[in-house]
Parts: sequence; structure tokens; C-alpha cells
Amino acid sequence: MSPSYQLPDLLSLCRPFELRTNVFCRPAMIASEAWLLGLKTTDLNDVLTETERTSLHATKTGLLAGLCVPSCGQPQLRFFADFLSFLIIADGRIKRAGDAEGSGWMDGDTESGIDSLTQHELFQYLRPEFLRLVARADPSWDTRFAASVHSYRSAQLQVITSRLSNVIPDLETYISLRRDLSGLYMILDLIELSENLNIPLADDGTSKKVAILKQLTADIIGCSLDVFTFNIDQAQGNRHNIITILMENKRLSLQGALNFAGALIKQFFNSFLETEKSLFCHPTPPQTNHSGTGTLSSYWNWITSVRLATPPASPPPGPQSSNMECGGDTCLGDLPSYVQTLKDCIVGTINWAYETELYFGRKGEEIRTFGWVFFNPKVIGEEHS
Repeated sequence: MSPSYQLPDLLSLCRPFELRTNVFCRPAMIASEAWLLGLKTTDLNDVLTETERTSLHATKTGLLAGLCVPSCGQPQLRFFADFLSFLIIADGRIKRAGDAEGSGWMDGDTESGIDSLTQHELFQYLRPEFLRLVARADPSWDTRFAASVHSYRSAQLQVITSRLSNVIPDLETYISLRRDLSGLYMILDLIELSENLNIPLADDGTSKKVAILKQLTADIIGCSLDVFTFNIDQAQGNRHNIITILMENKRLSLQGALNFAGALIKQFFNSFLETEKSLFCHPTPPQTNHSGTGTLSSYWNWITSVRLATPPASPPPGPQSSNMECGGDTCLGDLPSYVQTLKDCIVGTINWAYETELYFGRKGEEIRTFGWVFFNPKVIGEEHS
């Protein structure tokens, strides 16, 4: 295996999508980090480990929240910064867990999504915010969110079981597992509720296309993050990564597996654009503010260089006439805004991956420019815990 490898150019795939960030990104990030660092258990121990506390600021989860939810107000953005922080930390803990007891899930599954999620050792600290948010949710949202939480929990436990059994899934099985493991369905459910989006799904064709777009969003993000985190995973011996699975199942070289993954992600992007086009009679043309591959001198310079999305002072108005009909009298409601949310999550996550130190340390800008990654040394024993 060569000492270095070249990443597929995932940034270029994002060019049809506009990159935006929330005007409240920085204050929300500061408030979230302060709260997380101050969290204590009932016996007054820190909730986060020393390693998690040390790496919190460099992870830049507040930036990720600002890119994925660029149009919400500051209180909502703060909530998403907290939630995404727990999602990232929980993912790291699952990779280190030696058994189901180390999964962070304290009790069995329940019918309620909120009750199930807040039985997790991290998400329990967001229970008051969850309850305030879901107070206005309708039963159909509760049902969907419960399914998202249960799938997330099941995927985490499955990863632990497979690792203990030394089982590596095939590609199709893994992509399905990775979809749920990302937690993206929970994020999208929460954004939908927080942004008060009305998504009409009475029409079977529309409902199916929206489900396909959500699935493709999860596949793009999950597989892209696997590409970015491969160096960390190989060093820690984590084999639940699409690159490792391609190498083992398809007998590919490392670079061959990366090229295959890049082509697969490109296929997901193309399917997303085709499905979007079929959903709307006249889809919004590609934005001129590309995510591109331009050099970014620093994190905050980059923040100020992208378009700042101004959050609405009140819930968004009803759909304009151009969004009311498509091939008949079908009302699209807030469906265009929801599809924009999917795009925000995709382009935001892929760009954030080069800004956070989670995957490339402080070499994100260099790797963004040239694409080459040098292998991390193998981690022995408990060094990565």
C-alpha cells in the first residue's frame, strides 16, 4: 500500500449547489462550545472526555450547523450546533466501543422517538429543547422521527455487533447501514420541524421522489465522509468504511477503491439532479456562487466569503404561484425549500470536511487544493480512546 493517496474531486460535484452560511454561525458556535464544555453528569464529572473536550473547537461543528441550516434564527442554530456536536461525538464513541454497553444507549427502544433518543448518554442533555420543538409537531412527524431514531440506534448497535464478530458487510448492505448511521434522517426531520416546512406528500409520485432525494442525500454525505475519514479509520483499525469494504469485497487497490467511491458518489449526485428535475417542471437553474475549489486562506475568511443567508423574521410565506403547479393542480407547498435544505446539507458537509480538523488535521486547505493525503501511522492499543 502506497504511503499516500489522492482523494476524488468531490468539491467539483457540488458546483450546481449554492454554498451559504448562517449569519449567526459564530455566536451560535461560541455558545454551543461553552455549554458543551460545562456539561456535568449527575455525579459532577465532565460529560465529554478529555480528548473530546480538547478537540471540540477544532471540529468546528458550529460551522457545519451554519452551512446545513443557513436560514434559521440564532436559537435554532444553537440547537443544531449542540445536536450535531453530539452526533459527531457519538460516532467517535461507537468506533471505540468494545460492546453494546459502550454504545451510549442506556435502555431499550421505545415507541417515542424523543424518548428513545434521550435514553442516549449524550442526547439526554437536549431533552428540554426536544420537547419544546416537538410540542407543535403533528402525529405524522412524530412517526417519521421515531423511525429515524430507531434506525440510527439500530445501525450503531449493528456496527458494534459486526465488529465483535469480525463481519464486513457487502457494499449494498453497508451503504444502507451507513445511511442510517449518519443520523441524517434525524437532522432532516428536525430541520423540517424547526423551519416549519409544509411538505405535501399526499401524491404517491411526489412522496416517492422526496424519499429518493432524502436517500440520495444520505448516501452522498455518508459515502463522502467515509472517503474523508478513511485515513483516520485505517489508522485505528476501523473496517466499517466504504473504502475498506471496496478493497476487500471487490479486490481493489486503495486508489482503485477511492476512484470507485468517487464514481459512485458522482452517480448519486447525478441521480439527485435527475430526480429533482422530475419533481419540478422548471427546476431552479444552477447557482452562480459555486462551492468550487478556490483557495481559502483561513476559516473565518472563508465564512465571510460565502453568501450569508438572512434568516426570516417570521415563518416563510406561502408558496409563490411559480411553485404552485406542476403537471396539474398539485401544490408543492414548501417542497422547493425542503429540497434546498437537502442541497445545503450536501454542499455544506463536503466543504466543512476541509475546514474541520477532524479528518485532515490542519492540512485541510492543502488537501483541498492538491487532493493528496499521506497515511497516518497505525494507532496502538488505547491511544485513540
